[in-house]
Amino acid sequence: MSQATKELLARSLKEQLLTTRLNRVTVSGLTAQAGINRQTFYYHFADVYDLAAWVFEQEIANHIMEHASYDQWADGYRKLLRYMNANMEQTQAVMNSLSHRRRDAFFLGQFQLMMEAIVTELEGDIVLSTVDRQFIVDHYASIVHGHLLRWLLTDGQEDPDMLVTRIQKILRGSVRDALERLA
Repeated sequence: MSQATKELLARSLKEQLLTTRLNRVTVSGLTAQAGINRQTFYYHFADVYDLAAWVFEQEIANHIMEHASYDQWADGYRKLLRYMNANMEQTQAVMNSLSHRRRDAFFLGQFQLMMEAIVTELEGDIVLSTVDRQFIVDHYASIVHGHLLRWLLTDGQEDPDMLVTRIQKILRGSVRDALERLA
């Protein structure tokens, strides 16, 4: 029931964001639309921004992991940046409501999960120590995370297609090479 309530509130928030800026959405409006009481809202979320951050994290996490393969990661990253760019006002509102630590831990964690899947796919018969393998996962996750942070700092001014194409060209083949060099 708890997850269902969160998803109901998430749908209400998304509907309201079609016509209302995030800073104008109210708990009263959300709870009325969702047909629940305010106490139920506050049982799950501290405020509207907490709900928005949860929705954002759920959607981003699902999106990243749907494309967690060597052949698809760039398309997924491109779609993620396009989504964030198309919803930049809400993206910035959510980013500004999160602490830097929470934001960075979330994105880095998601990119680490993505890179874990890619390394697993590419390593084949290569045997690495746990420390070296984790270093490769962390290294490439940090690269992707760093570019996302830089892109967000410029309010998404760089074209997502160009940015991802450049990153993809630089990284092409390097994960497998790194695995082989550290083996």
